[in-house]
Amino acid sequence: YLVSAVTFLSEVGITDQPVFGLVVNGTLGAVTMAWMANKVCQIYVMERNVRYYDIRDPLQALQFVSILPRLARHGLNLRGLLEKQLAIMDAKELQSKPWSKLLQRQE
Repeated sequence: YLVSAVTFLSEVGITDQPVFGLVVNGTLGAVTMAWMANKVCQIYVMERNVRYYDIRDPLQALQFVSILPRLARHGLNLRGLLEKQLAIMDAKELQSKPWSKLLQRQE
């Protein structure tokens, strides 16, 4: 999902912005991140050497919960960038993108 989200954002002109995800296995979870570098047009996924949280441990649960407000603020900033980019693009430009629903129906 991270690569899809980063690819979508790059199609509307947003690069060098991280997208975060959560990988879980029972009570163990890790926050992952991906971004597209504008200069090289390459997607990077950070999923190694990440911080794991076991929410059975109260201290680790608190540490995990403490990062959520920062992720939420980043999400709001990213949403603002997306809304600004979509306002700049016109309807014809959006419809010509290969991921648009209109183009999928025409195929």
